[in-house]
Amino acid sequence: MRLFLVCLALAGCSNGGGNETPPTDSNTTPTVTPKTGAWEYNEVTPVSSTCPQSISQAGTGAFGITTSSTAGFHVVPNDGTAAFDCTLNGSAFNCPDRAAAMNDLRPQIDAVLTARAVANGTFSTATAASGSQEATVTCTGTQCNATGASFPCTFKVNFKIRAR
Repeated sequence: MRLFLVCLALAGCSNGGGNETPPTDSNTTPTVTPKTGAWEYNEVTPVSSTCPQSISQAGTGAFGITTSSTAGFHVVPNDGTAAFDCTLNGSAFNCPDRAAAMNDLRPQIDAVLTARAVANGTFSTATAASGSQEATVTCTGTQCNATGASFPCTFKVNFKIRAR
């Protein structure tokens, strides 16, 4: 009789499905604070593009993280574009709309191409992350059609970053 009562008590605690999984705690996302200093950016995989190949969509390069906390970090690109801030939520990062590149084709063609990008990803450690970057390219000038592109055009790439 005791065995039956124990089994009955255990059955009362079960959802009856037999494949119970423990509840997940949404607050267990690891918090990662990126290392300050020199970093390397590598584009891994082109994902999509509406831009012609004449518009550069690939690249690697160095950048710096000058300040870092559990709330975000400050990036100084090594490509002549303005520094920008990214937010952190645990290990996930978001770098909002920023100037990513500018290509002045004048005086040969009266066209100036400007790319603005958004990047999102996840830090696996304080010295490594992966994510995706989506850029929108626009053109100003009287000869944008001569570039062979229809504007605006967009491209998306997956990337990896690592501290040096």
